[in-house]
Amino acid sequence: MKRFLGLFVVLLGLGLAQSPGVGVYSGYPTYLGAQFQSDTLRFGVGLSYFGVAGDAALILQKNPLQSGELPMSWYYGAGLGAGIYWGGGFLVYPHGLAGVELRLPDPAINPYFEVQLGVSFANFSVFLPHFAGRLGVILR
Repeated sequence: MKRFLGLFVVLLGLGLAQSPGVGVYSGYPTYLGAQFQSDTLRFGVGLSYFGVAGDAALILQKNPLQSGELPMSWYYGAGLGAGIYWGGGFLVYPHGLAGVELRLPDPAINPYFEVQLGVSFANFSVFLPHFAGRLGVILR
């Protein structure tokens, strides 16, 4: 357990050593959220149709896309989210993610689109497929 915590702290430190940014996003099921993101690590919290949710994601790979004159990249990663229902109960959802990001140089505004696929554990008794979509912007 100590090694796992140590590895987590090192990964967190590496993620925060990159250029940080803050942003907003909307989508399903979170219709309004805010986030903090470095190049590899992202934390978000927002309001959903069902309650309040938050997640942490690690971007595992980011590659440039050949898209003419627009500087774009695609990425994939893994994340873990949790939410609290308005009527009571909770949800935990590990997921994979993939997205496309447009990197505008000046001002440093990065719009992105992302999809997430995983499994939802509702109250640790009901297992359901998890799907989420996100459209957002990051200010660096």
